[in-house]
This record gives sequence, C-alpha cells and structure tokens, in this order.
Amino acid sequence: MSERPDGPPLTWYTTRPLDLPAPHEVRRAVRRQRALDALACLAIAALCFSQASRETLFRADRDFFNRLPLGPPTLEALILNLCLVTAAGVVCIQAIRRVARSSLRRVAAVAAVATVLVALNFVRMTYDWIAGSVDWLGRPGAIAVVLAALAVAFRWPRETLRGVRKGALFVAPLGVFTLVHASWMFLEVAAGPVWRSVEPVPMKTPAPSLRRVVWLVFAEMDQHTTFEARPAGLELPELDRFRRESLYADAAQPPAGTAEVSMPALITGRPVVSVLPLSPNDLELTLADGKKVKWSAHPNVFSRARVFGYDTAVVGWYLPYPRVLGPSLGAAEWRPSAAYEQARGDTVGTAFVNQWASLAPGVHLRRVSIRRFAEVGELALRAATDGRFGLVLLHLPLPQAPGIYDAARGHVTAWNFTGTEHEYLDNLALADRVVGELRRGLDRARLGDRTWVVVSSDRWWRASKRPDGQVDHRVPFLVRPPDGDRTMHVDGAFNTLGTHDLVLAILRGSVTDTTGAATWLTRYQSTPPKGYTPLGRPIY
Repeated sequence: MSERPDGPPLTWYTTRPLDLPAPHEVRRAVRRQRALDALACLAIAALCFSQASRETLFRADRDFFNRLPLGPPTLEALILNLCLVTAAGVVCIQAIRRVARSSLRRVAAVAAVATVLVALNFVRMTYDWIAGSVDWLGRPGAIAVVLAALAVAFRWPRETLRGVRKGALFVAPLGVFTLVHASWMFLEVAAGPVWRSVEPVPMKTPAPSLRRVVWLVFAEMDQHTTFEARPAGLELPELDRFRRESLYADAAQPPAGTAEVSMPALITGRPVVSVLPLSPNDLELTLADGKKVKWSAHPNVFSRARVFGYDTAVVGWYLPYPRVLGPSLGAAEWRPSAAYEQARGDTVGTAFVNQWASLAPGVHLRRVSIRRFAEVGELALRAATDGRFGLVLLHLPLPQAPGIYDAARGHVTAWNFTGTEHEYLDNLALADRVVGELRRGLDRARLGDRTWVVVSSDRWWRASKRPDGQVDHRVPFLVRPPDGDRTMHVDGAFNTLGTHDLVLAILRGSVTDTTGAATWLTRYQSTPPKGYTPLGRPIY
C-alpha cells in the first residue's frame, strides 16, 4: 500500500487557495472600480461641455434672447455627447491600467493632466466670474502653472494619475447632476412656456405722405473712435460722406450701456434703468421714476407711427422684436446674438455638431456671427428699400466684437484674431460698407429722394477719459434728409432717447431739413444720464 503524499489533499470541490477573494468579490470590486472610473470621466465630460450645459440647462432669462426654442434634439445631443466622452474616457483608463512601461505611463499622466486643464479652461471661458478670478494670473502666470502641472505629471506619473482620478471624483456630482438634469428637462420642455408666433399685420391704407425714415442703430459704435481719434490707416469713406450731408452731433449719449436696456428706451422714448425677462415673449421695463411696465403693452415709436398712417418694419438682432412688438409692425425679423444658441439645433445632428464646435469658441463664435450678420444684413436692406414702410428700424450687430472682417483684404473672415482693438476697427470698416450698401439700395429703389436716414448707436464701445476729466460715453448721431443737405453741427449734450420724438416729428412734417432738425434738437430737453453703473445701467 502506497504512502500518502505530503501536503493537503486535492479535492474535487476546490482548486483555489483559501487566502484569495471569492470570484463574486472580485467581480464586485471590478464593477465598483469601473463605476468610479465612469463617474470621473462623466465629470470631465460635463466640464468640457460647460457652454452647452449653461445654454441648455442653466437658463436664467426664460429664453427671451433665444430664437430657437429648447427642444428634445438639443437635449438628446447633449446627453449623447456626455455619454460618448464618458465611454471614451473609461476605455482610455482601462488602457492606462494595462500599461507596464514607465515611459508610456508618463505619457498617460501628462495626457491626463492636459485633459483636465483643457476641461477647466472650457469652464473658464463659459463663466465670466471664473475667468475674472483666474485671469489675474495673466498669460505668463497661466503658462507657468500649466508647465508646472505637466512637469509634475512627468516626474511622478503614478501619483499624478491617482490625484487626477480623485479630483475628478470630487467633481463627479456635477456630472451626475448635468446628466440627470438634461433627462429631466424633457418634461420641462414639454410643459414649458408657449412661444408666441407673431404674424406681421401690414396696413392696407396708403400712407398720408411719401416721407420715410430709416433708423439705423449700430452696436457699440463710438463717437470718439469713429470720427475724432480715428487711427491712421482706417478709412471710412461712406460714413465721412454721410456726415458731410447730415446734421451731426458730437455730444450725444445713449440711454444705457447695454442693448437690452438701451433699445427698449429708444423705441418707447422713455428712460429705462433696468429690464427683466418675464417670458420668451415679453420684457419688464423699470423706468427712471420707478414704474414697472411691460414692453409689449407700452406705446412705442411704431404704434405711434401707425396712428399717423405709416406702416412700420424692424429688422434687428439680440432682442425678439417680432414676439414683443408684433402688433405694432407690418414686418419684422430678428436674429439672436452670437452669444446665444451656440449649442442648439433643430435636429439632433445639428445640435451634436454645434456642441462639439462650441469647444472651439473663438472660431465657432465668429462663424455664428458671420452667418447671422449675413442674414440680418440681407433682411435689413430688403426692408429699408421697401417703399411700403414709412418707418424702418435696423439694429445691426456692428462694429462690436468678435471681429468678422479683414479690412486689409476687404472680406469677411472667421479667423480675425488680431486683438480686441484691431478687430473692432476692422468691424468698423464693415459698418462703413453697410452704410454705403444702404445708400446704393435706396438709390436703386428710387427712394433716396424721400427717405430720411438717422444713424446712431445703442451704446459706446470703450469709455475713455476726456481732457476735462469726464468719462466719455458719446455715440455718433447723424440725421440725413432726402438727397442730402448742407452740414449742420449740434454741439449741445443730449440723450439719443430723443430720436423717438425726432422720427415722429419728421413723419408729421414738423422737421423738413437739417436746419429744422437742429432747431428741434436745440429746443428738445433730453438730458443725458448723470452716469452709468459698471453694468451699463443709466443713473438719472
């Protein structure tokens, strides 16, 4: 009989050492690890799509400034993008765990830190208050921080990867909230406010006279830069010619420093100090006397012109003129600011592409601006040269940033990154071209001999100090009668709020030439604001 071998006997019911964890425990640990990896990657994805999330989920303006309603396609695209980036991140993490060579692990650590820095930069570009708290470092300081972080990742790759994972997990609640909120928004969109569809109501009766007024309001056109301290090399022949044939004022000030306050003030003729969106269809105005009124219910220059018998039209940007002022208009079109609807789309594919394009905000913002300017410009020229309308307001997004024009080459471009000042001057040259196109369009339509053109601005570009120590908030103010007239200068300070009454005086026939306009402005008491808050609100 053979002897038993030394050691524990082999049995049919166990083949694993007793000190190893059970298979179900191993599977549980793997699932937990992958779940944490997914949460970390979801956090990074949420940071990357900060612009899309802010525009889609964190709305504080009731969609008043949006033309495209928030719908399921945009939400579906956001959820899809978050899931795709999360899945790609989990795959990358699994690949990193299988890396054995130290050189590859260093590369992985550097790539992980770079990814986190890029994601944080997207957050900085989305939220101004974060940008303000970070930009104090300046470009050299920011570059030093980035290089230091990458150097640490290269020197201690294992510790860096662990630190990146822990940091991402710390932000994971934001990712979960973004994903859950996007899913919940489907219900909110279904039960959200109704967007009013306004149909123009053209007047069927003929106008009482052939007089017409085209009121052209530029965005951030500055009196000092445009006419008084124009940089060498910048030529504005159309604006110069227009000024030679017009009444011009060099001490005009706007009713506010932001378009959402300034334009309602100009249109109603009342001093507005603040506004509050009530719905996608209306805006609450707080007047200088403290009274609060709805913009849609308050009399305005269009409703008053229609009482005189003149049909009206408006083409603009930034503010939803058709939805608010529709009953007072015979025709209306608008486009939102490029700052809005960068990540939306009427189809999942369009929204998907826009949300990825928003990751390159500089180029994407310029492309959106170019597209919307082209649409607004064409519609504006069409309305201005339509003889049915006695009053036409054109609110155009020039010359404000971003730069969309190359004055040296004479063409529109999305790649003008020459700096804030140079971009503004290039856009100013494009505004000059718009004035020329408008005049030629009126001549082709044979309306130049009966159309007044008023040119002004909704606000200044950059406040500057004058020699007397006062802060300069002036904007251009030009009034050209039909077929031009001799130059007439008005040097008294006044509020462009008075344009409302001046336009109506022209339509009534009370003002017939530049001399009459100058006399009217001299007699009209419209005191400029005493000052403006840092947010551009007027102080009366």
